[in-house]
Amino acid sequence: MNIICINTRDELNLIDLDLVACINANGNYSNVMYIDGNKLMVSVGLSQFEAIVKKALSKQESANTFVRLGRSIIVNNRYLSQINLLKQKLTLSDRGTHAYQLTVPKAILKSYKELIRNSYTGNSQGCDNSVSGLTEN
Repeated sequence: MNIICINTRDELNLIDLDLVACINANGNYSNVMYIDGNKLMVSVGLSQFEAIVKKALSKQESANTFVRLGRSIIVNNRYLSQINLLKQKLTLSDRGTHAYQLTVPKAILKSYKELIRNSYTGNSQGCDNSVSGLTEN
């Protein structure tokens, strides 16, 4: 369980990072989106939130779990379900009842797609480059 504590002058928030789907920038605030649909606004900016997460998680775990996409969003790779470049959509899902679709600029999605694909290269599960994964006779 990876819980961080965000303490400000007016509030204290305990955030379970294992349940966070993404974090969106909102000016000097950050919107924490949990995979179950709950939302929380905290009074720290996205850069500061990113630093707190990196400090709380080991370097390896942080690099593999939370990825910053551009200036306004951090996503949890554990919930990545689909990247659609043409529609500029990123889907985060618990592969059960909860899913989020985020609109992300195409250039950022393209880089993220390549990063994910490369992380599966050399992996025993691999990332199939074929369209259907089936062979023709």
